[in-house]
Formats: sequence, structure tokens, C-alpha cells
Amino acid sequence: MGLIKVAAAAIGALGGAIDNTLGSSFVDYFESGDMTGVLMKRGTKIASKGSVNKGGDVNIITSGSGIDVQENQCMILVENGSIIEFCAEPGRYTFDASTAPSLLSGENHGLKALASSIGKQFLAGGSRTNTQRVFYINLGEIQGFKWGSGNITFDHWEKDIMTGRPVWHIATTLMGNGTYSIHVTDPAKFYQVIGSQKAGADGDGVVSKEDIEPQIKTEAIAAIRQGVGQLSKLHIGYTDIAANEFQLTEDVNQILDASWSEARGIGIFKIAIGMMDADENSKAKIEKYQETKGYTDPSMLGAYMGMGQTQAMQAAGANANGAVTGFAGLGMMGGMAGQTNIAGLMQQGQAASQAASQGASFQQAAPQAPAQPAQDTWTCSCGSVNTGKFCPNCGSKKPEGSACPNCGCAFPNPANPPKFCPECGYKLQ
Repeated sequence: MGLIKVAAAAIGALGGAIDNTLGSSFVDYFESGDMTGVLMKRGTKIASKGSVNKGGDVNIITSGSGIDVQENQCMILVENGSIIEFCAEPGRYTFDASTAPSLLSGENHGLKALASSIGKQFLAGGSRTNTQRVFYINLGEIQGFKWGSGNITFDHWEKDIMTGRPVWHIATTLMGNGTYSIHVTDPAKFYQVIGSQKAGADGDGVVSKEDIEPQIKTEAIAAIRQGVGQLSKLHIGYTDIAANEFQLTEDVNQILDASWSEARGIGIFKIAIGMMDADENSKAKIEKYQETKGYTDPSMLGAYMGMGQTQAMQAAGANANGAVTGFAGLGMMGGMAGQTNIAGLMQQGQAASQAASQGASFQQAAPQAPAQPAQDTWTCSCGSVNTGKFCPNCGSKKPEGSACPNCGCAFPNPANPPKFCPECGYKLQ
């Protein structure tokens, strides 16, 4: 009892409609209908005019019946509660009771594992007297599941501002919420564990999102909480968790592998984070650690000191009375860094104080060097300032110890010149 795929040309001729044309092609016809939010449902049997099942026995799959399989679906043929045929490859098929099961897995590993056991059950000749039913299992994404985490312990990591490497971490308490979606990973296992409960003779076989959510919600939330905690291995901050939803989905699937994938044939498809935030106590601890790090990291300490000195200089420059004192304090700070010149800052403070008292904006000015007297110069009686022993203007000889070489002031007693010039204060040799 196998499935024979209908050629594409034949499907085009049928036009996808259940009418007299289809009735002359298939004895009965099975399709899934809408499966939005539904994980499994019984196939809808549409009896055609050529059906041999005039008695209306929906539990008999007549040889020659048509079976439709859509994208992201798995059709299973169940006999007395056991799967005897399946197909996970989209297309339109004819059921032939005289052939061996076709077992089209569509690359699904769970169905491949089931294929060998089904092949051994085939009875030659295809004479089957047991009840048979068609079920469709949705292999696509089933959305709309919500989660709320409660308190999650998470190691929040901070990075070095210069290198970008993680340097320290602190335990924080997070709270988050969002949504997740699931999908059937092993349709055979899903039917055996969950779907079979809805596969009675008179039921529609529907397993909806609402049917399965109470069973899996607690486990899903516990796994998400654990998965969020494991993200700290990436050495990220809690504000970066939302950017790692893909990694979170992988981690949660690994956590749920035994209880979901192996035991029920389902898995997490995607996790979406709506909100993830730290409590106020954790935020305060992070802020305190950031401040402490600023005074222990040499690169950050230099930046803090530079900013602090700049702000203090601006404040001192605006204060006419306290600028000098303020800059003296800055000199003490700079001394610790080996970079500040106290005397220079005090000179700048005096200039700033004077500028502030006049209402002018403070600008740093270079200190003026005192004027140095010209060396070895003397003034002749004719008024010429000379450096040699004779005046080039009148030829007079340079007086010896009778005049100041700086300003030319004559001394009343050349034999006993003073030590300093009485006019300009120049120190005489």
C-alpha cells in the first residue's frame, strides 16, 4: 500500500478542483484544509461520484484514492493506531493498496528511522481489513506562545573602553518577557506521544496550540531562564541579550532536547525577547562598579583627571577671588600625575583673576620674560651707544669705570665707582 505521485501535467489538468473531473480520477480524495495554529488534524475526506464507499465508512482508505500533501506538512496513514505509511514531500498522490509503502520522508530524520520498521509490516497483496485513517501534521512554525521569566541571575560583563575586551563582571538580577514559537521536529514521535490521544475513530484528530501549551509552558519558561543565564558565557552585558536571540534559541533547544525533541518530537523554533531589564539594585551595583573601575584603570583614570582639571580651570577662571587658590589645588593633583606645573598654573590663575575682574574672557597667556640689559655697552658724551673701546661717532675712548655701561650715567668719583648704577640699578662688575 504505497503512494504514487500524480504527474504535474495531470495536476494542471485537474486544476485543483474537486469536481466531476476529479471524481473520475480518484475514488476518494483527502486534504488537510487550513492548519493555522494547528499541529495535527484528521484529513478531510471528500467523496466523489465514483467512490466505492457508498456506505460512508470514513475509516477505510480505498485503493485509488487521492491524497494531497502541502508544504511543511507530513501525511501519515494510521492503521489500528500504528503508522503504516507517511509522506513529507509536497504533491498530489494516488493511494495504491497493492504496493509496498512508499515512505516519503522528505529528509525528516524521525521518519527515516521509522521507515525500516514499517517496511517489515507490509502484507503482500494489500488485503487489509483493519480501519485506516489519514492525519496531517503541521511541520511549520506554530506561533503565539508567551513567556515571562521572573527573576534570572545573569553575570553582567563590562568591557575595556580602549581594547573592547571584557574585563570584569558582576552578578545581576534580570526580569524579562516575550514570545516563542515551536515546530514538530519528529512527526512520528509527535503522533505516538501527543497526537494519538486525539486520533479516535469519531474525532477530528485536532491538536491545537491551546491543547499543547499547558503541557509545555512551564518547561519552556524554565529552559528560557536557564538559556538567558548561559548567555553570560558570551561575556556580554544584559542590554545585549536581545541581540543574541538566535543563540538563545539554540541554547534552549539543547536544554529541552531530551524532554521535547526525543520524548515528544517538538522543539523551539524561535524565541523573541519583548523586554529584558535589570532590577534597580543591580543597576546601582553596576553604576558603582563602573565608577570604581574608572579610578583603578590607568587609561580611564587619565581621562577622568584630564576632564577634572579642565573643568576646574574653567571654574577657577570664572572666579576672580579664588582662581589662584584653585589653581594651586590643581597643581597638587597634577603633581600626582607628574604632569602639572604649579607655578605656571598660579601665573595662569592670576591672569584669569585679573581678566575675570575686568569682565573679560580668560585666555591662557605665556609669561613675559624680564628684559635683560645689553652687555658691554657704554654711552659716549656725544650720545652714541657703543660696545667697543672707542666711539665710532667721535672717536672718544671708552671711559674706564667713570660711567654705567648700561645707561651711560657718569659717576662723580671715577676712582671709586659704586657697586650699582644709581640711575638704572645695573650691577657693575
